Amino acid sequence: MAPVATIKIFLSKTNSVFRKDWLVKLICIPVLAVSISNFCNIITNTRYNAPHLFLNYACFILLAWIIWQGNVRLLVFLKKNINLPFKQYYKSILILYAFIMLYTALIASSGLLLWLAFSNEDKTAYKNVFTAVVIIIVSALFITNLYEIFYLKEQQQDIEKRAEQLNVAKTHAELVALKNQIDPHFLFNSLNTLSYLISSDPVNARLYNDTLARVYRYILINREKNLISVGDEIEFLSNFFYLLRIRFDNAIDMIIEMKSVSADELFLPPISLQILLENAIKHNELSIANPLKIYVTVSSNHITLKNRIIQKTYSPPSTGTGLNNLDNRYKLLTGKNIIVYKNNEAFTVKLPLINPQA
Repeated sequence: MAPVATIKIFLSKTNSVFRKDWLVKLICIPVLAVSISNFCNIITNTRYNAPHLFLNYACFILLAWIIWQGNVRLLVFLKKNINLPFKQYYKSILILYAFIMLYTALIASSGLLLWLAFSNEDKTAYKNVFTAVVIIIVSALFITNLYEIFYLKEQQQDIEKRAEQLNVAKTHAELVALKNQIDPHFLFNSLNTLSYLISSDPVNARLYNDTLARVYRYILINREKNLISVGDEIEFLSNFFYLLRIRFDNAIDMIIEMKSVSADELFLPPISLQILLENAIKHNELSIANPLKIYVTVSSNHITLKNRIIQKTYSPPSTGTGLNNLDNRYKLLTGKNIIVYKNNEAFTVKLPLINPQA
């Protein structure tokens, strides 16, 4: 799964944990505050009456709550902003622990020294602050580690759930793609075109036949994959467009622009562009006098398919199934949505590209 999707999963799980860990905090924070202050001899209970003793322990509990809650927030902040690949997971953990230790040491030492300055303790209590701070740091690291384990467990469960959803969406896309290619109208038009070319233009008939075979081969080979390189998808789109161009002649035109990117290092779900191309042809009037121009632009972050709108005299109602399914696949794979723009002149769809090296 892509890093962006992983971060979003983590943050959603973090919010879930915040709602679930209140009971743990309610029990553990007072227990830790009272235990550590007595174990390290920070407070001498006999020096205070009951109300003052209660007030002092309330101060320790407040300090423990600030440290606990601050560390959890720091954990979320670092997870969101330190976007390292999974292979550098241990590096991110070391950075996290370093910040946790620094924050805990600063807050714990400042809080305890401030309390001692206003308490009834003598100077000997100051010697115990260092021991108390070390124990608090160790406790904070242990609690942070428990949070991390809990997050990873829930993240794994969420990834498995998303993988199952993605498999359903992918299977649906495969069936739609195969249905489109096996559709009687498509086969009828393809065979008619091939028959015409065999008698009138044998050279192009052979090219048409080979291209048709490559289109089918691409779908059959790549329908099991979640991602395909932009280079392979563009080649497939060009082959598919060739079949359409033979059918519609000069009523359609397509221009592909690559903006200084490596097409073999960027990925997207297979057969995505075919869905967009068929969508453009389905919803626009085609004529040689007023051809439909389709522009495909590949940049480092997106691949964009844009066509000007040529309103049909009669347009059947659109179900939007193709775009909705494609959008669902993208959300499951990357945590991102496809971007659709429409105005009176043009229809544009932007597909996010995935760079595994990023």
